[in-house]
Amino acid sequence: MKISTRLASNLVTCRFELDAPLGEGAWWFGDAESAKASPLAEKVFGIDTVSGVKVNGSTLSVTRDTYEDWPAVTRQVAALIEGHAASGRPAVKDGTPTNLPTAAEIKAKAAAILESEINPAVAAHGGEISLVDVKDATIYVKLLGGCHGCASAAVTLRQGVERALREAIPQLDDVLDVTDHASGENPYYQGH
Repeated sequence: MKISTRLASNLVTCRFELDAPLGEGAWWFGDAESAKASPLAEKVFGIDTVSGVKVNGSTLSVTRDTYEDWPAVTRQVAALIEGHAASGRPAVKDGTPTNLPTAAEIKAKAAAILESEINPAVAAHGGEISLVDVKDATIYVKLLGGCHGCASAAVTLRQGVERALREAIPQLDDVLDVTDHASGENPYYQGH
């Protein structure tokens, strides 16, 4: 079995891409109790700091409480995946209902959070966060007004916007900023 990994932009989620599907459907396990429906997820929850496991086709996403020591955790998870694949057992027990929100449900919830929690806070600095799109479990946002080109845009996105969205929608893959921060009349942010 071939496994490739990709650390999400939030640095607390790592995706393990496999060359074979783990099952038909998509499931989120947000704690060790719910993970009992998945022999694989249950084993992954045995790793300290794991706070969520998503099984979706040929992808296993692992979310942790910290971004530290991913290399060691990645090796542990890869070994668990390989061992599970060798067992021939399904990754999720038959009859376990799919429980991931749809893109439309994520979009509605994200829009509500932006409107009620995030935009009132950034409006104090003349900014606004606009929801551009949702594809699968990835949210695309654009920073406007005082947030457009701001030197603190990346911090606002990761520590404010993404944190609030993940608390409400833990199944997210990524929150991506599609703003062209270098454009505009007075951009501060020069990028890296």
